[in-house]
Amino acid sequence: MKLQYSFIAVSLALAGCGGSSGSDSAAAPTYDVAGTIRSQGSLLDTPVCIDLNQNFACDSNEPSAKSDNTGQFTLTSTDKNILNSTILAEVDAGSSKTLRIAAPGQGLASGNSINAVTTLVASLVIDGETVAQADEMVKAQVTSAGVSLTGTVMSDPTVNELTNLEQNTTALLTEMKVEEMTQGVALVAKKLSYENKSLVSGLLSAAETTAFTQELSLVVAQTSGSNDTGAVLYFADGASDVADAQTDFPGQDAEYGFDKDDLQTATGAGFKFVKLDDKGATLAADATEWSCTLDERTGLIWENKSADTNSVQFKDRTFVYESDTFEPYYEDLAVVGCVAAGDNICSTSEYAAHINQQSLCGVSDWRLPTYQEFYDVLDLGETEKDADDNVYGLNYAYFPQQGLGSPDVETGAVWLDDFSHVNYSAYNYDGGIQFAIIATKGADRGYVSFVEIYSDKVERDSGTSYQFPIRLVAVKGQ
Repeated sequence: MKLQYSFIAVSLALAGCGGSSGSDSAAAPTYDVAGTIRSQGSLLDTPVCIDLNQNFACDSNEPSAKSDNTGQFTLTSTDKNILNSTILAEVDAGSSKTLRIAAPGQGLASGNSINAVTTLVASLVIDGETVAQADEMVKAQVTSAGVSLTGTVMSDPTVNELTNLEQNTTALLTEMKVEEMTQGVALVAKKLSYENKSLVSGLLSAAETTAFTQELSLVVAQTSGSNDTGAVLYFADGASDVADAQTDFPGQDAEYGFDKDDLQTATGAGFKFVKLDDKGATLAADATEWSCTLDERTGLIWENKSADTNSVQFKDRTFVYESDTFEPYYEDLAVVGCVAAGDNICSTSEYAAHINQQSLCGVSDWRLPTYQEFYDVLDLGETEKDADDNVYGLNYAYFPQQGLGSPDVETGAVWLDDFSHVNYSAYNYDGGIQFAIIATKGADRGYVSFVEIYSDKVERDSGTSYQFPIRLVAVKGQ
């Protein structure tokens, strides 16, 4: 049975509760986080902190301590959040270099281990995964490389089976710039290989490590920006969508950001899009045919969909989700677009592989977008509508082919490379996972809801779950 759960995103202003006015601060309870740095080299007086802002640096306002010569440390704070926050160690790697390694907060007062492998898990948690999901993602890649683990990655990150991964990751972390680590380490964790060479089963040479680090730096630099919302009109008393700012209703979205300060004629908002041909060459803004759209704010390139029902890139062609850790459900496979087409391009991974083989727009590293990447490209000020009078959610001038979405949820949603553990997860079938769908057309564009997606582990004869179209993304220069 198909269930869809609604979700309303709200921002909460959280006040610290380490103490209260009028009370003796000495009476406030304290919390400890203790553990051991598992790294080579001299560990005496190594700075360790709770990385509250997740920037891979021990800032002066964060709870901190120094380790002893065996790498053991204890962090103490009146803030209970330290139990579930990232633990960071800044190890002296010699030659004026610092090895920044981390571990995800697991609610443990003691027994925390920090090494390069735990840093991979921590980076995925920072990227939005739960500790369990992040651990599973890393372990699945370890398993696919032919290495078997008896437990989870975090249960023993120093086992011999992870020695190559530890050494390779340590070498990369030592070379990475601190300002690039939040995104860069997550990129490594999501794909534990370089030039088809596994970080688990072999060791990178010094030259390969340098080249990999430089490539990561390039990717981070090209995807460091973000877009505005596209809202250029204002709410007024008794009216909406007016062009002038309202003194009675100050602080509206349209008063700030690129949509006001760097409005582009071609998009009617702050979006800076460029049309590309199938080789990746730039086209004029008034070109009537193009294959991809470059987002100059973020450095991301988006696939342009097709109106041709016979094309594998048809805007409404549906696919099942597939990844290294997720195999699709057999009933879903029986109803997706490949069945009628007869081309065996049925899943998200098969479609990405096909488009990469074509080197669409000169790019061979196409993938599903993340939740953040796709939400960032939504144009909440777009006014163009489809034949059913539903307003589009992407800029129509640069994304004219916007589909219905899932046949069961016709809100324009597409597959994203993110799954969530939410309150509804408790009601999943065994083998089902929750997927956040972003409404991309209609009055509810930008609205997020959750649906359950079945894997091959769900019991037979449970019916279909959900299938969605795809709009791939890549990084400029890849």
